[in-house]
Amino acid sequence: MIRFDSLPPEVTQAMCTPMHLVLPPVSNPSNPTQYSGSLYLGSLSAVMDKDLLREHRITHLVHVLDVPWLPMAENEGFVGYKIAIADQDNEDLRPHLEAVCNYIDAALKSGKNVLVHCHQGVSRSAAVVIAYLIRNQAMTFDNAHSFLRRKRACIKPNSGFMKALQDWEAHWKRPGMTRRFTT
Repeated sequence: MIRFDSLPPEVTQAMCTPMHLVLPPVSNPSNPTQYSGSLYLGSLSAVMDKDLLREHRITHLVHVLDVPWLPMAENEGFVGYKIAIADQDNEDLRPHLEAVCNYIDAALKSGKNVLVHCHQGVSRSAAVVIAYLIRNQAMTFDNAHSFLRRKRACIKPNSGFMKALQDWEAHWKRPGMTRRFTT
């Protein structure tokens, strides 16, 4: 259980906010009237709020939850992608990163808005968004983590995910690796 009495006010506020905008839409330089989608990070409460999702025109959901059920997805007009992983230090996030980054990138490039969420929007979903920022926005692990913390102050990927993200960064820094940039 998370205790709120010892948390800084900005962290408490972030945890009480269902979702935060991470990457706003960007116009295509070759076609200024065409925009990419927006990337959001949030909690399960954001996914359960259909009005909030519609207000922000979110069509794609990345569920980073180890539960036998999922919040609404296809039956409500949303496109869902699931990573069944628990928020535990010994869980290996690395096998999921390439596919989920491809999914997010394809949706954003087609102008769709994406919400990546876990239960609280603190560890699992934050780790996925950091991985995306490393690969697709050419950020270092430290820069991606700091950038995301400025967007959602309560992020805190567990130590196993942090190690996986540092390995992910090293993978993308290898000579000959081509970063995938979202425009």
